[in-house]
Amino acid sequence: MPSPFPGMDPYLERPDRWSGVHARLIAVIGEMLARQVAPRFFVDSEDYVYILGRDDPGRSLLRPDLTMVELAGVGSTAPARGRIASPLLVAVPEELEIRTPFLKILDTLSREVVTTIEVLSPINKTPGSAGHREFLRKRKQVLCSTSHWLEIDLLRAGVRPLGVPVHEGYDAILHRARTPEHFEGWFATVRQPLPTIAVPLTAPFEDVPLPLQEVVETVYDRYRYDAAIEYEDMPPQPPFSPDDMVRLRERIAAWRQ
Repeated sequence: MPSPFPGMDPYLERPDRWSGVHARLIAVIGEMLARQVAPRFFVDSEDYVYILGRDDPGRSLLRPDLTMVELAGVGSTAPARGRIASPLLVAVPEELEIRTPFLKILDTLSREVVTTIEVLSPINKTPGSAGHREFLRKRKQVLCSTSHWLEIDLLRAGVRPLGVPVHEGYDAILHRARTPEHFEGWFATVRQPLPTIAVPLTAPFEDVPLPLQEVVETVYDRYRYDAAIEYEDMPPQPPFSPDDMVRLRERIAAWRQ
């Protein structure tokens, strides 16, 4: 069943849902590109690894795995009563290791990275977090190389890198290799379909199209988010304008009929 919305479904943006959505977006984008660029180019996936300390601002956006440890000489803070067994104390790790996938297009002849494709996550957009610092470091590194850099932002919350216009919706930013003085951008709001964007290769090969709306619709339909999302809830932050909230509610009501 399709989403109620003509473009990005804002209910997919919930931080506790985004990890799964992100991984599936990466997989679908990789599939779509691989069909277009093979055999001369190969679409590969790798992981960024972020280490988040206990005070990292991005940590609150995640649901960490718990590490169960038996603390020597330490028991429960309250005595066991009746049938209640004495519990073990469970420690949350001081540091969390977070892995997020990204895509890179490789030239199968030279094995060089032609294009890096990043779909942003909440920790990439949280100032002061390890995820934000590492994202900017990687971005700068690629921009100084001979590779293209494409970042896709389907999250309204958080900050954007310097130079990207402030706007109320979603965007894709393309920095072509050896053109540091400008970039290409595509922008959309929740009221309109996401654009088809360009993914560059190397000369003499032309750009290949990446239909972001089809990507989102494929993820939504393939993994049945219509059954998982509670549209009675408020959409994730940041809040929409009163007019947009009216439109959102109208679309959800029509979708239910």
